[in-house]
Amino acid sequence: MGASEKVAATFYPDNERRAPVQGEGPSQAYADITGSFYKPPGTISWAEHVEVWEAYHARHPNHQTAEIIAERAGFGYREIVNLIGHEPTTWREVLR
Repeated sequence: MGASEKVAATFYPDNERRAPVQGEGPSQAYADITGSFYKPPGTISWAEHVEVWEAYHARHPNHQTAEIIAERAGFGYREIVNLIGHEPTTWREVLR
C-alpha cells in the first residue's frame, strides 16, 4: 500500500472516514478567495470529499470517481475552495 493509499484510507479515532487534501505552498501567483498562500497536507471528511467531487465532476465530467481521486492524493486545498466556494469545514492537518 502506497503513502497516498494509506492517507486515503485514514480513519480517525472517531472512526470517521477521511480523504486526503494536498498541501499548498506559498505562492502569490495563485491567490484565492481565502487569501491563504500556505496550507499543510490534511484531510477532510469523506462526505465533504464527495461534495467537492460532485462539484468537480459537474465541471469536468470524466471517469475519475471520488475514490480514485482520493487514491491519487485527493484534491488540493485551493482546488477545494475554488470548487465549492468556501474553505472546507472538516479540514484537519495531517500530523506527522
